[in-house]
Amino acid sequence: METEFPWMMWAVGWLALLKAFSWLAYEPVEPAGVLQLMAYKYSLGVIPLVIFGIGVWNLRKWAVVGILLVAVGNLIFFIVNPQTLGAVVVQSDVGLYTMILSAITLICNGPVGDLLILCAGPGMFKYTKQ
Repeated sequence: METEFPWMMWAVGWLALLKAFSWLAYEPVEPAGVLQLMAYKYSLGVIPLVIFGIGVWNLRKWAVVGILLVAVGNLIFFIVNPQTLGAVVVQSDVGLYTMILSAITLICNGPVGDLLILCAGPGMFKYTKQ
């Protein structure tokens, strides 16, 4: 990796790919209706997140705009469907382990990652080429 490459673009690209695929490795215990809603959300989001994540790594303005729109859409989804937040929080009684895993899933699959992408948005535009 180039030392001059903007770390923000690198991090947002990885976050987009984690958001695209990490849900495949996590199996929440929720009612069937919530799980089906989350499955639709994640299934529809895989391709755009991969395309925009790679585009962000290539410093493309259209990818930054796209990833910001996806982040806004995800936040709206969680606002409209608050019952789905339980699907991105690990529910266990192991204590610190549960807190760490919940933080990871909230960043990778939940609204925290979307907020981080939105916070990085203005800074990403100064590195874009087109």
